[in-house]
Amino acid sequence: MRALAPARGLLTWAALFGAAAALAAVWPETPVAGVLGFVVIFAGLAAVLIDGAFAAAQRRTWPVTGALAAAGVGLVVLAPSLGEAVGALVGGVGLVLAAFALGTRLGFEVQQPSYLWPLVVVALGADVWSVTTPEGVTRQVVEAGPDGVFGYIVLSLPVPGVGLSPVLGVGDVVFTALLAGAVTGLGLPRRRAVLGLAIGYGACLLALLVIQLPLPALPFIAVAAAAALGRAVRPAPRELAAAVVFVAGFFVLRAALA
Repeated sequence: MRALAPARGLLTWAALFGAAAALAAVWPETPVAGVLGFVVIFAGLAAVLIDGAFAAAQRRTWPVTGALAAAGVGLVVLAPSLGEAVGALVGGVGLVLAAFALGTRLGFEVQQPSYLWPLVVVALGADVWSVTTPEGVTRQVVEAGPDGVFGYIVLSLPVPGVGLSPVLGVGDVVFTALLAGAVTGLGLPRRRAVLGLAIGYGACLLALLVIQLPLPALPFIAVAAAAALGRAVRPAPRELAAAVVFVAGFFVLRAALA
């Protein structure tokens, strides 16, 4: 049974996709129903990703990780040729496979619990750059629209009352898996981490409903998960300061070059 654990995330993702498609077939198409449908699907996807990431979190060599990630990328590349609905399902399987393989393996590279907060600070800085700056990867992908690589890096699901829609980016999935790998590898309290991730996804959903604009989940889940772990991941002041200086230095350098 343990050998099947890494596949649980893929199976539950496929089950969620099927359930979402079934609901979408009978769900009323009204604005209120569409919002409620998005809430249901977002919450279901968050639960699938958290559970699947921890199921996938086990020691792997880099060659195995590379093979799984390559298989996932292959499915993502194949997906557009399969039609909209089947392509979204197959592409989602590929994204989840690659993100879980890479994220959990990177999580095992975190050597000390005190490194988690500095890692969160650097990740937040990278995400802010990616989303807000003209040369940021996320901003360029979103501005390119569906004709670009947008469909290759976003998990899309049939949202009841709306139709097939993007729900989460692959970066959010990778970081969820990274946290699961770090928590598992370092022997940190799993329940606290799961609670923190759930709170983070819930806060992101609330912000989406209030702001009505696309938002990355990474800032919410990263901060909430690290905060939920409490003293177990308390950083050394020097390590945290180094992360802050690194991020600040990057933005100062970018501004100077611009």
